[in-house]
Amino acid sequence: MKKVLVVILTMLIETVLLWAVSIFIGWDFMETIFLGGLLIFAIPWLYLFFSNHEQNVYNANVKGMTGADIGGVKLFQFRFSPIIIGLVLFMIISLFLTIYYYYDYFI
Repeated sequence: MKKVLVVILTMLIETVLLWAVSIFIGWDFMETIFLGGLLIFAIPWLYLFFSNHEQNVYNANVKGMTGADIGGVKLFQFRFSPIIIGLVLFMIISLFLTIYYYYDYFI
C-alpha cells in the first residue's frame, strides 16, 4: 500500500510541476505534458547510467595501471523503484492523453 501511495504521489507531483512550468513558459499544458514527463524520466536514468559508466572506467583504469581488482566492470541495471514506476506510468498516460488530444491532427 505504501508503494502505491508513493507511485500516486510521484505522478501528482510531476503533474503539478509540469503545470507550473507550462504556466511559467506560457504554453498550453498539453504541449508540455508528454515531453516534460519524458525529460523528467530521462534525468535520473541518464544520471544512473553515466555514474555506472564512470565507475567502470575508473575500475578499469585502476586494474590496468596497478593490477588491483577493486570491483571490476559491472553491467548497468536500471532498478524500478516506486518513484521510477510513477515516472514511467505518468509518461505512458501522458502519451495516451497527448495522442487523444491531438487525434484530429494525426488523421
